[in-house]
Amino acid sequence: MDSALTFKSYLAAFLAASLVPIAALSANPAAATAVLYNSNDPESRDLALYYATRRNIPISQIIGLNCPTSEEISREEFNATIAIPLKKQFVTAGWWTFSSDSTTPPAVIQTRIRFLAIIRGIPLKISHDHLIGPAKHLPGIAPVVLGRNDASVDSEIAALGLPEFTPAGLMLNPYFGRFTPILEDRMPPGLLLPCRLDAPSTDTVRRMIDDSITTEKRGLWGWAYVDSRGLRNDPSGDLSYVEGDDWMLRIAAQVRQRGMPVLLNQSADTFPQDFPVTDAALYFGWYAPEVNGPFLNEEFQFRQGAIAVHLHSFSAATLRDISTHWCGPLLELGAAATLGNVYEPYLIFTSHLDILQDRLMSNLTLAEAGYMSQRSISWAGVIIGDPLYRPFAAWDRFFESSAAVNPWRQFRRITTNSGILNAVLPLHEEAHKTGDSMFIEGLGSAQADAGHDSSALHSLRSALAISKYPETSQRLRMEIAAIENRLSDTPPVKTP
Repeated sequence: MDSALTFKSYLAAFLAASLVPIAALSANPAAATAVLYNSNDPESRDLALYYATRRNIPISQIIGLNCPTSEEISREEFNATIAIPLKKQFVTAGWWTFSSDSTTPPAVIQTRIRFLAIIRGIPLKISHDHLIGPAKHLPGIAPVVLGRNDASVDSEIAALGLPEFTPAGLMLNPYFGRFTPILEDRMPPGLLLPCRLDAPSTDTVRRMIDDSITTEKRGLWGWAYVDSRGLRNDPSGDLSYVEGDDWMLRIAAQVRQRGMPVLLNQSADTFPQDFPVTDAALYFGWYAPEVNGPFLNEEFQFRQGAIAVHLHSFSAATLRDISTHWCGPLLELGAAATLGNVYEPYLIFTSHLDILQDRLMSNLTLAEAGYMSQRSISWAGVIIGDPLYRPFAAWDRFFESSAAVNPWRQFRRITTNSGILNAVLPLHEEAHKTGDSMFIEGLGSAQADAGHDSSALHSLRSALAISKYPETSQRLRMEIAAIENRLSDTPPVKTP
């Protein structure tokens, strides 16, 4: 049967039912969340109960699956121990309602569950099965992509209730690029948004849960560190990867626009190990195969609730190692959430990180922002963290008696009123009033990225003059030296 016709028939049945899937639950996402754990792993069960209790998720929505405990499983194991029993649970519990139209295959037309918290212990990835043929033809997608059926368990589960779901193979994600919360959106009700609460240790998973809930109340405040590759500035660079660099540059711009100070690295290399990364609330970078730079320093620690992502094809190939790839190490260093890939996703089918960050700062959940940023499902991506986590939920709650209690909030108040480059005077005034160099270091960084080098030097030197901490002073000296070196390499302007 033609897949396009099948999907059209499915949508017709869904719309004819006149059902907004779970709009009545939109004020209580926990009621639309199921928790998935491995019944062969006692620690997995304990973590599931802990998360459900912290998030007030009904015990009836905790699902134990009798599945392997290894990170990688076969397609056969996935189908037998995860896909089939999970579908059965959704039907038995009455969470999915199917169409009764006998002219089309049964399709989910109503759901009570949208979010899935997949707990440490559930397998992470599904290996390629050579006995399965290529996925159906999709316009513009290369045969090398359609010929693969390896995937993350989470991304495969996301597609489990969709009418076009096949045993394996990439599918286009209908939620990609959306803005509407999933509980208010007329998305196909079979679409699930799984996130994984997984890390090198169970203690780290508990900390991720606690940090997410605490940060929602207090706010995610600190520096944003963005590590591009400077491809537009490098004629010898591979321009086919410019799109990834564009994501990084857009992240830096949108984060600044929303009022968070940014330090942007535009060199071909990642942040060097001696670059002091302090008060890191956000980190986005690419494209090193293994954790490196400042993250190798023993004393490094992210701020509570931090979002940290390094884009690489195999960044989530394992989550059990504190020093291999990126996802495990970033979580072990204190991040509450990250994204990664378990196998090669190809750039276009990895997470569009600028969309992710934009949606997070628009107060959507980690699960919503993560899947809005994924062009494909039934593929290699995995979102790690509390699916209900909203890191910027407290940003607009002006509950503090004095803005001076939180300099990051004050920085946001000043810069969002007029834009950071137009806030030179109030930022300098605030820096000298409070003795906090962050206000003018953030300004100087923005001026440097805008090409205003002389103004940037003035701001950064002023910040250095009042800096209280050795790490900050070292970083400011490095920023000043980078601008001075750039200016010394610039040919003089010829006069007529």
